[in-house]
Amino acid sequence: MIDYETIARNNHLGGMNCAMSVYDALGMNNPNKTTPPRPRDNGGLCGAVLAAEQTIREMGGSDEDIAEFERRFTEKHNYLKCGELRGFLSGKCNDYVGTAAAIVGMMGIMSDPE
Repeated sequence: MIDYETIARNNHLGGMNCAMSVYDALGMNNPNKTTPPRPRDNGGLCGAVLAAEQTIREMGGSDEDIAEFERRFTEKHNYLKCGELRGFLSGKCNDYVGTAAAIVGMMGIMSDPE
């Protein structure tokens, strides 16, 4: 099983932005991969959230899958928007990146190569 969380965290620590970190990690097995979303697009949503949701959609996920992802993410971090997650201090973005990638990996949407 691929450790999407570690890959996404390492991407982020290596200099990728939050959205690209998650999208690249999850995109390894996404045949429908397009262009990563821009952080804070769509009403200020966290880039990690946007990338996870875009991947879910590209992999054939439903609106219910998106809602389930959002439920799990907010259960852990309380918010979905970048400004609310970061508040006045930064430094937690790597946690959001890791969480987003891990949740999508656990949802069974990604198909690991044989």
